[in-house]
Amino acid sequence: MLRSHRKTVLTAAALIATTTLLTACQEGDSEGGKANTSSSSASGAKEMSGSDDKASGGDEGQAGSSAVSKSEGKKVTGTWFGTVSYLAPGKYTVSDLKDTKQQFFTSTDTDIQGAGKICGDAPGQAATPCSEDELEAAAKDGVSATVKLKDGVAVSVIEDHSSNDDGKTSGLWTGKLAYLAPGKYSVVNDEGERAFVTSTETVINGAGLICGDREEIKQCTEDELEAAARKSVDVVVKVDRGIAVTIDENHN
Repeated sequence: MLRSHRKTVLTAAALIATTTLLTACQEGDSEGGKANTSSSSASGAKEMSGSDDKASGGDEGQAGSSAVSKSEGKKVTGTWFGTVSYLAPGKYTVSDLKDTKQQFFTSTDTDIQGAGKICGDAPGQAATPCSEDELEAAAKDGVSATVKLKDGVAVSVIEDHSSNDDGKTSGLWTGKLAYLAPGKYSVVNDEGERAFVTSTETVINGAGLICGDREEIKQCTEDELEAAARKSVDVVVKVDRGIAVTIDENHN
C-alpha cells in the first residue's frame, strides 16, 4: 500500500514538471513571434519612409526643372540689329552676323518702317510706314532692320537704310561705340569706322549697358554715354547728316 502511494506521488510530480516546461516553451515562442512581428513592422516602416523620401525628392527635382524653364522663358527688352526672319504669323527672329537669334512677337501697336525692302519705292529713301503683311513678306526672304523690344514684343521694326547727303553720312549704323572727344564718337564694325557727333536733341536709350537695366529701356545722359563708350559697347546709331538722332544699345 505504501509503495503504491509513493508511485502515485512520483507520477503526479512528473506530470506537473512536464506541464510547466510546455507552458514556458509556449510563452517563449509567443514572445519571439511578437519580436519578429515588431522587427518586420519597423523594417516595413523604414522602407515606406525611404519610398516617401524618394517621391519627395522627385517632386523637388520637378520643381527645380520648372524654375529653370521659367527663367529661360523670361521676356526680353532691348534693341537688336540684324536680319529679321519670319517664323509664324506675328512671330519673327532677328539674327546678327554670328547667326545668334532672338525671337520676338509683333502687335497692332508695332511701328513698322520700310526703306525699299519691307515697303516703299526705293532703297535709301526716307522711312515709310509699312503693314504687318508687308513685313511678313519681306521677312520670309530676310530683311536687315533694327528691332526694339519691350517684354518680348516689338515696339518698332525699322528697316536699315543709308545714304549720303552733301558729303555728310546718314543712315543706321551698328557696331562698337568708341569715344573720340566730348560730343564726338565713332561706330566701328567690319566695314570700318564712321564718326558722328551728338547734340542736345540726341536720344540716348539704355537697357543695362549705357544706363538702366534689362527690364526697362531708359533715357541716358551724355555723361553715361561717354563712360560707356570708353568701355566699348555695342550700339545701333541713327545718324542724320553726321549728327546722331538716336543711340540704342545693341543686345545681339
